[in-house]
Amino acid sequence: MLILKNNIYEPYNLNKPNVSVTPDADYNQRFDPRRFIEVALTEEKEILSFIERQPQPYWREDLLQFYPHAGKANSLTYLKEIRQILKTGLKKSSIWQYMNSYHFSFLYDVLVRFAFNYNHDNDEERLNCLPEMEARPIYFENFISNYFYDRDFMMDENHFNSLTHEQKYPLGYDRPSLFGVINGLIPTREEMSLKESKDYPYSIYV
Repeated sequence: MLILKNNIYEPYNLNKPNVSVTPDADYNQRFDPRRFIEVALTEEKEILSFIERQPQPYWREDLLQFYPHAGKANSLTYLKEIRQILKTGLKKSSIWQYMNSYHFSFLYDVLVRFAFNYNHDNDEERLNCLPEMEARPIYFENFISNYFYDRDFMMDENHFNSLTHEQKYPLGYDRPSLFGVINGLIPTREEMSLKESKDYPYSIYV
């Protein structure tokens, strides 16, 4: 199971102090963050297959268009692999697993495009995609606020690289995966892997 800022495997509208609900009470009841991610990752296979069918000289342009953050590494193979890693991790019910900046940047690129397309679809297309939502739009910024720890991977490359280690450390910018994403480095096999949590990763509210 994937570890995000809040638990995607619990109902969205639980009364927790760090979960912000929307003004739409029915949406709060219907929105399933885990399913949102699952459907988006499943449909993403078609986008990656589309890019792969294009002449290879166009791949870099396509990767940056569809994946403005994760695509900077200019590796279709990496994106295909990380999609499968996230899909597997999402469904693996036996362990909790942490993601790093490589996973979050790819997931963000996938979800922001999916939500944009869904919100601009007609009701019939929305119902085909997420029938449980009954054609309601997705509150994407609310989702990001609730489930993403940060969006550091969106930082300007020149600004990031101008900071010293002493400046990065207190801000949490000293993570190797963050450096790799911002500078367009292909992740190592270890960086591609999800990290197993040794215990339950969320606070227990009583």
